[in-house]
Amino acid sequence: MKPGFYISMGIAIAALSVGFILLNDVQQEKETQAIWLQRTPTQCNDVWQVEFDEFFETNPEIKEIPKEKMKEILESIIKNHYEKQGIKILDLNLELDVYEGVRCEACNCLGWDRLSIKIPKSQFELVNKSEGWISLN
Repeated sequence: MKPGFYISMGIAIAALSVGFILLNDVQQEKETQAIWLQRTPTQCNDVWQVEFDEFFETNPEIKEIPKEKMKEILESIIKNHYEKQGIKILDLNLELDVYEGVRCEACNCLGWDRLSIKIPKSQFELVNKSEGWISLN
């Protein structure tokens, strides 16, 4: 192999290394420009309840699905609800039945969930404060 080949390979490896370092820096910068918010959903009175009801009206066959699958569907509905408002959900964590024995504010059914979302700080003003969101940062 020609000496120029090794030089070219060295340059390519160095460029890849620099690229990975820059990508990591960009990711860390994004992390510092994000905010975690948390709220306790009120189940039957949540702002995404319309989308939730519409989903199950169009998919009645999945009413009796496992809790974990229901959680995935609900997370998707919540994410879509906020993204329609221009709020990008970077991460979402929904914990089911966190407050055992507590009743829903809307209909008095048992169990409450805890919802946390991570959004860009620049979009914090788009979040409706009357929905009960609190900052975790």
